[in-house]
Formats: sequence, structure tokens, C-alpha cells
Amino acid sequence: MAQHSSLMTFLLWLQSLIVMLFAGWLLLDLGLLGKLLAEDVTRISSVALLLFIGSSAYCGYRAWWLSREFDALPRVRGSSSAASQPGRLGSDYLQVLGPDDAENAIAAEVLAERAKGSHQTAWFLAGVLVKLGLLGTVVGFILMLGSVSGLENLDTSDIKELMQQMTTGMGVAMNTTLVGLVCSMLLGGQCLLLDRAADQLVVDTLCLGQLGERPSGESGR
Repeated sequence: MAQHSSLMTFLLWLQSLIVMLFAGWLLLDLGLLGKLLAEDVTRISSVALLLFIGSSAYCGYRAWWLSREFDALPRVRGSSSAASQPGRLGSDYLQVLGPDDAENAIAAEVLAERAKGSHQTAWFLAGVLVKLGLLGTVVGFILMLGSVSGLENLDTSDIKELMQQMTTGMGVAMNTTLVGLVCSMLLGGQCLLLDRAADQLVVDTLCLGQLGERPSGESGR
């Protein structure tokens, strides 16, 4: 069975969090983040950032949960009864194993769903972040074109006001697109980490059952 450090998943996520926090602090210290949010009159960038922060916190929770499941596998293997680790994926999977291959296949599917099924929510939110960026792009161009259509007779005195309105619209379009794409990529990286860890957890758990490493109290099932 493949070896996996019990806290590896959480430590990798924590490492990525430290890098993101440092990058955020750097942008804030340089004034770039504050300027970006201030120029977005639609507040779409703020919504995207809040959504990203909440999603990242959820990914952190899942990374910790997966790490705990990896940590429980050796104890499940070495215990006298699978029921000694109630609520753990490995213990629950081993308890339902039997001679029926069809039932075992269903149990494996349930195991995989429990290990990574909830990650689909985070992947969905990563897609939402991209769509928020595209929405900001459309809104920004609408603001920019609306400033032009509102001027019937353009003269020299209106050029400055027109340029300011067009700059505002273009700023909304570019800033929201940038925030949406960057946040989506960062969240996608976290989701990929969780999926890889969940896949490894499923493989380790299946090997635990297929190699006959079930606790002795369950061998007669």
C-alpha cells in the first residue's frame, strides 16, 4: 500500500495558504489591491474575493479532514475490529465488505463519493469566479459605451469627462476579469490538491481491503 504522511495534504494546503497570504499582503502594502477594489464601482471584485476566501477556508477544512482520514488508516489496519474507528472512511468501508463482489463494488463507489464528492462544490465555485470576471467585463464595457452614447454633441469641454467615464468602465472590465481569473486559478489548484489526496485515500483504503488486511474480527464475514 502506498505510504502517505498523515498531515501531508493539510501541510501542502497550508504552504499554499502562506504563499497566497504573502502575495496578498504585498499587493496591499503596495496599494495595488486597495486601488483595484476602489476603481471597481460594481463591487464585483469584492464579491469575488470574499467568495474566494470562503472557498479557500472550506478547502482548508477538507485538507484537514483528509489528513485525519489518512492518519486513521494505520489504526484501522492494526485494530482488532473495524468498528473501533467509527465514522472513519476506512473503518466504514471494511465493515461492509463481504463475499459479494457486486456489493463490494457499490461500497467502493460510496467510498469514493464520500472521499471527494463534496469537492464538486469547490470546483463549481471556481467556475463561478471565472463567470464573475466575465460579468464584470460585460458591465465595464456597458459603462464605457454608455458614456459615449449619452453625448449628443461632443465638444472640447466634454472630452475630459468622456475620457474619465470610459476609463472607469475599462477599469471595471479589466480589474474584475483579473480578479476572477486569478482567484479561479488559485482555487482550482487547491481543488486539485484535494482531489489527488482523496484519490490516494481511496486507493489506500481499497488496498487495505483487497490485500486481506481487514481486522481479524471481520475476517469471518
